[in-house]
Amino acid sequence: MADALTPDQVEQFRRDGYLGPFTLCSPEEMAGIAERLDADVFAAEPPRQGIHQSRHLDSRLVYDLCAHPAIISRMASIYGPDLLLWRSHFFLKETGALEVPWHQDTNYWPLEPPLNISAWVAIDDATVENACVHVIPGSHATVVPHVRSPEGMLFPEMADMEFVDATTAVAMQLRAGEFFLFNERTVHRSEPNLSAHRRLGLAVRVTTPIVRVDSRRLFPGHNAIVVSGEDRLGFSDVAGPPD
Repeated sequence: MADALTPDQVEQFRRDGYLGPFTLCSPEEMAGIAERLDADVFAAEPPRQGIHQSRHLDSRLVYDLCAHPAIISRMASIYGPDLLLWRSHFFLKETGALEVPWHQDTNYWPLEPPLNISAWVAIDDATVENACVHVIPGSHATVVPHVRSPEGMLFPEMADMEFVDATTAVAMQLRAGEFFLFNERTVHRSEPNLSAHRRLGLAVRVTTPIVRVDSRRLFPGHNAIVVSGEDRLGFSDVAGPPD
């Protein structure tokens, strides 16, 4: 695989819980993709913070982003050749958008066991000024309890920061067309967008066939899609990609 990770990169992911950034396409290519998303995918329903989407199920453009070899080859280097795409989510932060508090994704997900690798793809440039994602290296080593979030947060629950050292947090600044990888327990957040520029990103959620995805807790017809290898176990409902 041309985009396979080196052994040192795999070890870094295991140590830190995240890895990147990597290049999916050039900023110019992503600008063209963003125009198509705005014109076709978001024409009837723009992305909104906190709303379940998974547009890879009905849009070939979104599916092709999620299943891009630059992403899937690197994921396969870590979790093996058999991979299932089970969810995707556009995170749009317009000017004034709320803070997403520190959290572990596994706190919210219908996976058994809770095993996942995510790619966060920058559709727009993601900077500190327009609320790029921040991650805490090594925070995936602990299952962090979650508590009620203060008023003014997008998520109702957040990580109990008595269990996490946020002083080591890293700002994942990305140019449009870049992405980074992180696992289901890596503690991360994004601040309010106080800039004049929107920040749109696509989170790609992938697991392995040993995991059962509870589609009933997502929405009817939300089946996983095999994006690498094959599903020999059949624990999850599986469908083909969109036309």
